Amino acid sequence: MGPLAWGAWSITPYNLEKKLKTPYSNDEEAGICGYAAPPRLKDEVYMNNPTRYFFRIAVAALLLCSTGPLFALQDVIGEIVYFDGDVKVIRDTDTLTGQVDFGFPVENFDQIQVGPGGIAEVALYPETGLSSSITIQSDSTLYFDITSLRQDQQGTVELLTGAVNLKVNKMAANSRLQVRTSSAVMGVRGTTFDVVTAVNGDILLATQEGLVACETRGGEIFFSEPGRVVQAEQGVWSEVPVAVSSLEQFQRDWNAQRIQALEANAGRAIQNFAGIYLDLREDFINAYVSIMQNRSIIQKWIQEDRAGTLGSTMDQMREKRQVVGSLLAMRRVLAQWERVYYRVVELRDYLQGNGGVVIRRGMSATQFYRQVQEEQELLAGRMQEVRYILKLYAKRNEGRSPVDVFENDGVSSEDDFFDDPESFF
Repeated sequence: MGPLAWGAWSITPYNLEKKLKTPYSNDEEAGICGYAAPPRLKDEVYMNNPTRYFFRIAVAALLLCSTGPLFALQDVIGEIVYFDGDVKVIRDTDTLTGQVDFGFPVENFDQIQVGPGGIAEVALYPETGLSSSITIQSDSTLYFDITSLRQDQQGTVELLTGAVNLKVNKMAANSRLQVRTSSAVMGVRGTTFDVVTAVNGDILLATQEGLVACETRGGEIFFSEPGRVVQAEQGVWSEVPVAVSSLEQFQRDWNAQRIQALEANAGRAIQNFAGIYLDLREDFINAYVSIMQNRSIIQKWIQEDRAGTLGSTMDQMREKRQVVGSLLAMRRVLAQWERVYYRVVELRDYLQGNGGVVIRRGMSATQFYRQVQEEQELLAGRMQEVRYILKLYAKRNEGRSPVDVFENDGVSSEDDFFDDPESFF
């Protein structure tokens, strides 16, 4: 399949693979743990086998090399106490499907995907200082930035798509649990609430018990409590009074209205989110390449993780100083890129009848989604790798990962679309 023209330039899946793949230097040809480096493959082999990249090679080799306890130093934060339907857990660089069961342990930076008609409930352990119940609804994806290595923490549920319900039971004195969406953070201490994200980017915060503070990317703060919801509609945030007795019906109507509006304006939605995707995609690739400048440190961390060990205190301090800048830059990109990536994947269901929509000069919606399909596995794998690196960093930093992702200067976001007065809603 030939390259697709994107404006004044073009790219093929191999070009993307080549840019994301960190090549072996001459002194690295011995490979990892003494194993020979994989042979350089022809372009068409890369295109047909996009999963043959650094991390899968590294992890596979290190599994063979490791002589230590494989499961030592796990940062287990809770367990799955209930699930039904299609539930996947993505851990490090692996997708765990058949292993998911009642009592399945959940680790820091695990991503959980719940398919259509499914549901999953995760109970956070008291050791985290964030004893809570988190119910992940149908068609939802999230991951955790929560540690069991310290009780005083600001734990985060990164909601990428769909809806989640939180019931906070007991928290340590200086702890905070928050849900992060594309354009706001909902912070709580003791309460029960729902966060719903629509495919078009709208957000609903509904509270059944307690008080939830919602801080937007623009610095505005709104509060939700029984009788009052917070919503973002076309990028505009507001508090809306809703009778407690009719809250469930309000949520159902809210979802139905957005589905109807999306069906009527799907072409416009695809056009706008595709444009954001293309901008952020380049930012993500550049941030990933920057992280891989510290490939030797990352290899060392993977090897230690497989062996169930950590380096010396001095080594950890030196290594963290060397990689933290690139990880912070990645978090700022990732905060928007991940969510836009999954939005674009969701909108693919609306491509029929909208394939001729112009995304950019010389590129139709059909061409855009052909490119998305070709690079989807590769980009998803890179995001898994980044989460694994963040997890390895956190293990060497008392469970804390590099943030603040809302300090996002220079990165495109969904807010750019909502600033458009001709938005499709």
